[in-house]
Parts: sequence; C-alpha cells; structure tokens
Amino acid sequence: MSLQAKQTTQQRLIMAPNISMALEVLRMAAMELQTFLYQQAEENPFLELDEPEASPEASDAPDSAPKEAEEDSAGLDAQEDWTENWRNGGATEEADEEENRRNRLEQRLTKTASLHESLCLQLGCQPLGQEERRLGEALLRQLDDSGYLSMPLEELAASLSAAPQRLEAVLRVIQRLDPPGVGARDLRECLMLQLEQADQTEHLAYRILRDHFPLFSQHRLALLAKATGATSAQVEEACGALKRLNPRPGSGFADDLPPSVTPDLILHRREGHFDVELNDEELPHVLINRHYHRMLRNPRTPPEAKEFLAQKFRQASWVIKAIEERNATLLAIARCLISLQPGFLEHGPRALRPLTQAQVAGLIGRNPSTVSRAIAGKTMETPYGIFRLEQLFPSGVPQGGGASAAMSDEQIKSELEQLVQQEDPGAPLSDEALVQRLKDRHICVARRTVAKYRTSLKILPAYLRKRPA
Repeated sequence: MSLQAKQTTQQRLIMAPNISMALEVLRMAAMELQTFLYQQAEENPFLELDEPEASPEASDAPDSAPKEAEEDSAGLDAQEDWTENWRNGGATEEADEEENRRNRLEQRLTKTASLHESLCLQLGCQPLGQEERRLGEALLRQLDDSGYLSMPLEELAASLSAAPQRLEAVLRVIQRLDPPGVGARDLRECLMLQLEQADQTEHLAYRILRDHFPLFSQHRLALLAKATGATSAQVEEACGALKRLNPRPGSGFADDLPPSVTPDLILHRREGHFDVELNDEELPHVLINRHYHRMLRNPRTPPEAKEFLAQKFRQASWVIKAIEERNATLLAIARCLISLQPGFLEHGPRALRPLTQAQVAGLIGRNPSTVSRAIAGKTMETPYGIFRLEQLFPSGVPQGGGASAAMSDEQIKSELEQLVQQEDPGAPLSDEALVQRLKDRHICVARRTVAKYRTSLKILPAYLRKRPA
C-alpha cells in the first residue's frame, strides 16, 4: 500500500471571533458580565471602566474632545464613531485605582457558587460533544433548588427535539457529578445515586431502595425483613443508613436567587401600565482609552505596535457592540413577555399562561436559540419578587381544545393545592381522586402528572396525609 497526497475541497462553518464574543456576552447574567468586563479591562489597554460609584470629576468624559480625534477615527476598520466612549487615560492611570480593580475582581471570582454554577463548571470538564453539552445545559436549567429534575425527561426531550435515549445518557453524566444524588427524578433515585457513588450497590440498603422502596417509605420493617430475608436488626440498621443520606442534595449550596442577588431587569408600573428597564446601575460603563487610540493613529508608531493596537481596538469594539446587543435583546424579550403575560402582572405567578421560547422569538425577530441563550440565568425583579426569566415560560398541559386551551403548570398546581386544603383530613384524596376532582373543574390531567405536581408542591401521598378523626 502506497501513500498518496490528494487535494480536496470542503466547506466548514467557522464562527467569527466577534460573533463568538457576542454569544458569550449574551448568556451572561449581570454579576457574570461585571466579572467579564473587569477581566477584559485587565487584558485590553483600549478598555477602561467608568465605575458607577466614581466621583463626577472622575466619571465626566472630556466635553472638549478635539475634532482631530473624530477625524482620526474615520478611517478605522470598525466604521463606528467611538468618540462617546473615549476617555483620557493610559500613562496617567493611578496605581491605587488598578489595585482596587484587582481586589474587586478577586472578590467576585471567589464568591460562593450556586448549585447551578457548580454543576455548569463540572459539566464543562466532561468529554462531551457540542450537542451533548447543549442537552446537558438544558437539563441543568430544569433542576430545582433541591437538585431534582423538575420536568419529565420525555417532555424535555420533545421540547429540545432530542431522542429520549440520548437525553437519558446525558442525564447519567450529570448524575455522576457532585453533590451525590443530583439530577434525580424522585427520592428513590436520589438515594440510590448516593449509594452508587459510595460504591455500596451490594449493600442491603441499596437492595431495599431498588426492590422494596414502598415498604421503606411506609416504615414497614417486619415486611422488609421478610421480603429481603434479612434479620430485623439488619433491616433497621440499613434503614438507619438510608435516613442518614441527603434527600435534598442541592440544599448545601447557595440559592440560585439569594436575597442579595442583582436582577438583570426591573419591572415597573408607570401611569397605569408596566414597563421594563435594564438594571445596569452596578455595571461599569465601558470606555475607549483615548491615549492608546492616538498611538494607533500616529504615523510614527512602529508597525509592530500598530498591529498590536489595531487588534486590541477591534476586540474593544466587539465588547462594546456585544454589550449593546445583549441589552437590546434582553429588553426585547422582557417587554414581549409582559405583553404576553398580563395575568402575571395583575395576579402573580399562578396566572401565568403557557408560553414557548419559539413564540417570543418569532415576535421579536430572533432565533429561538438566541432567546434560550439570552434568558439563561437572567432574573427580573417584579412586584411578586425576583423571578428567573425561564419561569415566565411555563409549559402547558393540553385540555382538548388545541394550544389555546392549554393550562400552565402553575395554574394546575394552584387548583391542586386548593383541593388538598379543602379535603377531609380523615379521608384524604388519592391521586386518582384528585384527577377526578380536577376533571370536575374542567382540568384534564393524567394521574402521573398529578403525582409529579404533588411531589413538587411537597404534598405527601394520601396514606401519609391521613389524620385520625
């Protein structure tokens, strides 16, 4: 066999650096964007940050910028007027300001990570392809504060246009991350995952979970001993070990929405109507350093230095454009949301209507993937508290009258809570009975859906809700 050299032609899609940066900035929440800007200012001499708390003397851009600066910028490849972003600086920058910037960056990089942030970092270290990584990020967004998967895998697979088997494989990768038990779909799976990571699959406790979980949940030790062939002491010891496991693996992390969170958007009521504005008070204003710009336009600057400065100027312009595009996209999505969710504005989350990202994308003229990336991790302050933007896209349960007749999860959960509150404590309603009561209210759901909602609302099964008369 001989080796031969052949010339072939093929097409490949390569993302331009400015588009890559725009997509990266688009997915950043306010605090993450703040850290990103500090990092960019450290690496790029053209970028300077005007801190929100700076004194008026330090933050005022020079109004008397000479016309020659505007003329110098006319021939740049960026083809943009950046004079509004110019600021004097460079050689005269004080050392203490630089030290303060470094300290702020260090504080932001060492802050306590939330469960979602921790899992995102771990997922990024896994050897996954681009599609698997996309599915993994979608799965992480569906984890609740306790670390459980809040949406059935089949429904999520359908919404992502992915094969359930492929999504299941990615879920197994997530279930091997820390903390043990994360990504479980119910309590049984959560405890089994913890034993699997501890390499205790041969223990009696694992067999009890795998084969006799109903008996364990009902604390029927005698029946467990009979079913497993173990002694009562062994069963009691195994059940004790299971009770020492963590039923809420995500509880040890900082909440995704702590009280001190900085929302990306703020919802206001103004003169009888609602409006949304960006919460950019804590974000520094990005400025172009005028000193280095003049060096770039100076004909006496060495060619090697000019090449370096031109590259840094292009990168600085990309950062500014990416931030502007991120802000415009976020505002467009938020304003579209409040126009499509009038019930939420008046009555809160229980009045949310089913809504998909594709619907909003079509209305604002963006791609659904752009909407998905833009809302990830973003929050909005409302009269009812701070909400993740993903929460304003509730999935719908069809009611037999087409898409317009669908009811959101929150609406059904509200009705379910009312039924449980009104039931007889001595004869609580089973899941099947709850299905029938909901049907009497013209809400059609399956029994497994009722069980899923009941679990998410932390409502016990009927036999555990029963109280003596």
